[in-house]
Amino acid sequence: MKLMKWKLLLVAVASFAFSGNANAQATQNISVTATVPSFCLFDNTSETTMAFDLSGVATASVDFAANTTLAWRCSNGFNTFISIDGGTTTSDPDNRAMTNGTDNLAYNLFTDNTYAQIWGDGTGTSATVAISGAGMGTVGNSVVYGRVLLADGQAAEPGSYTDTVVVTILP
Repeated sequence: MKLMKWKLLLVAVASFAFSGNANAQATQNISVTATVPSFCLFDNTSETTMAFDLSGVATASVDFAANTTLAWRCSNGFNTFISIDGGTTTSDPDNRAMTNGTDNLAYNLFTDNTYAQIWGDGTGTSATVAISGAGMGTVGNSVVYGRVLLADGQAAEPGSYTDTVVVTILP
């Protein structure tokens, strides 16, 4: 009986001694990460149009100008370029042309309204335009300036001329 009491006492002491460990708190760390990619996208979801008005070509004394605005968004701090290809008629940014059947009407696209720098893909004399993202909540705008030289407009056959250029935000 004495032995039994001692065993019970030992079990009680052991239970008490280990009871703190049985209820001990365990911890583990979780590493939390996120990767935000650098990217840009055009804000306008449809094709942008640039329309030259050559209705007064017979009496005009200056080149014909038009412009359109590209709206884009880039992740914050992402610096990249916008390029414009040569179009479906010539594919050469330095020598763009609109077509009407077999007739061509020369035109070009420029980085500003001085018409000094052709906006293209960086080949020939053309240049791309640098842009810098300010976050997806901020829309950036780049104006594309177009020009048809007076002589080209006056020499063109009557009709509707078209061309399509592809505008790309470079990665």
